[in-house]
Amino acid sequence: MKRSGIISFFIFTFFLPIYSQVKSWEPTSIDELPSLFGLPDVLKFANGRKVQDIDDWDARREEMKMIIQHYQYGFLPPRPDSVSVSDHFVKRHKSEKGDEHWITLVIDSKHKLSMRMVLYLPDSDEKPFPVVIREEGTLGRTQAIPMFLENGYAFIEYARHDLDPDKKDVVGPAQRAYPEFDWATLAVWAWGGMRVVDYLESRNDIDLNRIAITGHSRGGKMALLAGALDDRFNLVVPNGSGAGGAGASRILGPGAESIGMNDKPHWYSDRIKQFGGREDKLPFDQHFLKALIAPRALLCTESLDDLFANPWGTQVTSMAAREVYEFLGKPVSRNALVYRRGKHDSNMDDWRSLLDFAKWHFDNIEPKNMSKFWMTPMPVSQSILGYEHIPEKNTNALRQVIPETDNIKIDAMTIGFPDNDFDRNHYGLGKYGRVSHIFDLAIQKVSIQQYARFLNAIAKEDVYELYHPAMASIGLSKRVKDGKSFYYYALSSGGKPIRFVNFYSALRFCNWLHNGQPLGQQTKKTTEDGAYGIFGIQVMKRENAQYFLPTEDQWYKAAYYDPDDGYQLYLNEKNPYLVGKDKDGVSPFGIEGMNDGVWEWNESLIGGLFRGLRSGSWFQGNNRQAAGRMFSNPEACLENIGFRVARNAE
Repeated sequence: MKRSGIISFFIFTFFLPIYSQVKSWEPTSIDELPSLFGLPDVLKFANGRKVQDIDDWDARREEMKMIIQHYQYGFLPPRPDSVSVSDHFVKRHKSEKGDEHWITLVIDSKHKLSMRMVLYLPDSDEKPFPVVIREEGTLGRTQAIPMFLENGYAFIEYARHDLDPDKKDVVGPAQRAYPEFDWATLAVWAWGGMRVVDYLESRNDIDLNRIAITGHSRGGKMALLAGALDDRFNLVVPNGSGAGGAGASRILGPGAESIGMNDKPHWYSDRIKQFGGREDKLPFDQHFLKALIAPRALLCTESLDDLFANPWGTQVTSMAAREVYEFLGKPVSRNALVYRRGKHDSNMDDWRSLLDFAKWHFDNIEPKNMSKFWMTPMPVSQSILGYEHIPEKNTNALRQVIPETDNIKIDAMTIGFPDNDFDRNHYGLGKYGRVSHIFDLAIQKVSIQQYARFLNAIAKEDVYELYHPAMASIGLSKRVKDGKSFYYYALSSGGKPIRFVNFYSALRFCNWLHNGQPLGQQTKKTTEDGAYGIFGIQVMKRENAQYFLPTEDQWYKAAYYDPDDGYQLYLNEKNPYLVGKDKDGVSPFGIEGMNDGVWEWNESLIGGLFRGLRSGSWFQGNNRQAAGRMFSNPEACLENIGFRVARNAE
């Protein structure tokens, strides 16, 4: 917390005139908020009334601005009375494609806040220039500037730390100047970007109808917020922005940062913390910000490998925002989403995507491949969006049908040494690994071949959608003949882990094993009872369960506990298995593939929305997530989620 002494009563009374402008909404305590499974409807007011026309939408926009500021970012001061220049010197850019203008802005005639910026102007007579604005920690290091100058674009970097130093428990210059506002760091940086536009309005060489704002990671969160609150940004481009940015808070893929995991509390209002583990109570989600940008242009650039930034949650929020563009009668192509492979970074692929998209929407220059600007590679269930999304995938040609009468065998290792100690509390996320009893754990994850056998036994009529069409992309396909479904796998894929399996399908597989691998329809005798009683989204584990998903402690112990040396989570000379460095590694108990990047369901219920996931994979260099506690929505069917089974020790 940057500053103490601000209590809810003060906030409410100070902002009472602002709250009163939005008659349909006022702050509500978390206990009074309804529990929502999917995303809140952006086209419904908080009181449930449907948005009918443009006047309604304008009012709803103001309501949503109030909601996101109250709960997540804090309230921003209004536009100051002046933005002037105190220092200004010019030098040639090293690319020889334009000039650098190093400028110090003076914001507000009373408070005289200083903020440095660099304006890069191209060598071009085609004025006024479109411009891309980016916050920066260190000015002068954006690698893509020559590309923009060559294409006739101006570019601006502004020094975010001049207004807020990005340090916990430190009050920055902007907060000191406006102590009556409870804005947090991201809001301060967004406000700084708005002040850059104030300055640009005094120039005649910048096209005020072609202003883009962008940023990476924390800067991407800032850019999205600035675009949501200020309509002068004609194009908004968050890159890898994740939690508090483009990624949903209540829709989490494996490895995604959650509200409770945030280690930068000064970025947000303290009021958001209460939703950690209670995400179902959120009266908004990050699609609110994207909806507020409509009908202006929005491009989210992401990496599929950047799991911490929640690429699945970003896809969901972008898909949810499309209905606003449609409601406003504007092309949905203005709402774009691009994925690449690679690490958490802002690279030249991202910059090229930004430039191509800007040329399309600023200059009417269509890209060669327009389809690249709407990528939705991950499936989304109907319960999240109101409709089911199944991505198109290529399938393999060589397949084999699994006979329905051949029982599968689960090879397992016994995990002994009961009543072992917990591991230490890594990162304050809790202690795990203590198990009071002996149990067996499957040596390998459930394979495609085993899952195909399961489907052929009980999914001739797949009532509970145990087969997901995206499974075709990993070698498991469905063929329908005479109204009955048959399941085939690619010969080269049979031994690989099944993926695109949600939590409930994994439970039904356990029930089927518990019940002796029977044939028939999906009933209580086959999949709906046995190890678990499944009642809609409610689950009850039976005391006599024979096969089941491991508990979080069971998984953790099997992966990391060495009876001789205790817990070993990180790579060292003695144990080369750890943290995903050796994908073929074997745990001290002989369990395979626990660090191969395919996350595994466990029984943990986390908050009101999520189920536990574990993996030893090291998906981001500064996040040793072998010790991390990850979770996802139980209906998630994603490329990197599978499961293995446990059983009572034989």
